[in-house]
Amino acid sequence: TLFPYTTLFRSDPDGKTWNMYSTGYRNCYDMDFNADGELITYDSDMEWDMGLPWYRPTRLVHATPGSDFGWRSGAGDWPWYYVDSLAPAADMGPGSPVGVIFGYDTKFPAKYQKAFFACDWTYGTMYAVQLEPEGSSYKAIKEEFLSRNALPLTDIVVGNDGALYFIVGGRNLQSELFRVAYTGPDSTAPVDYHEPRNAEQREIRHKLEALQGKPAADPRAAIELLWPSLGSADRYIRFDAREALEFQPVAQVRA
Repeated sequence: TLFPYTTLFRSDPDGKTWNMYSTGYRNCYDMDFNADGELITYDSDMEWDMGLPWYRPTRLVHATPGSDFGWRSGAGDWPWYYVDSLAPAADMGPGSPVGVIFGYDTKFPAKYQKAFFACDWTYGTMYAVQLEPEGSSYKAIKEEFLSRNALPLTDIVVGNDGALYFIVGGRNLQSELFRVAYTGPDSTAPVDYHEPRNAEQREIRHKLEALQGKPAADPRAAIELLWPSLGSADRYIRFDAREALEFQPVAQVRA
């Protein structure tokens, strides 16, 4: 393999052009975009590292272009505080991450319509995670949504009827299909899934991400944006500013 860790690539629909999008994962099975176009995934741990200093639990991750979350084979994991890595939105604990999906189009109360549902195969638990804006990224607040002994969750989807459907099975276990619907007094009317809070910080980050991969058409404007961003209090903006700087001609930034 090219990489001793999981890497996400972005491709055109024909599969002819491939670009590395984000790297440094143990094994993320599934991912989903939120309404604002931000990619969220649920990354695995390495179970035989449990009890060792470099063990990292399963993690909910905001995957941005050019990001590296520091998982490496063996004892080579980067600590979350390395400046050329990024921190997870939340540590989820031991488990086996599988299917994920945002609750958009569910006929659930507003809180769960906007939740990120994350399934754990090992412990038979589905989490409903609220993504709270934190700078230009998010912090994740998890809640146990449903669980049962012997519930080896695999994947999840929102049905046309507004219910959640999930399937269980694997490793010679009995497969079952479940439907989760809401009945109660709370409104299930559709809500706006977009997040207005911290939109300005996310816009700055997006502009920096657009400078990755090639020299800027207007180097002076690029430097005016990315140079002060290197000192931002926002970790994601600092990270993306450094990534963008690495693609600019040295002659343009030397002074």
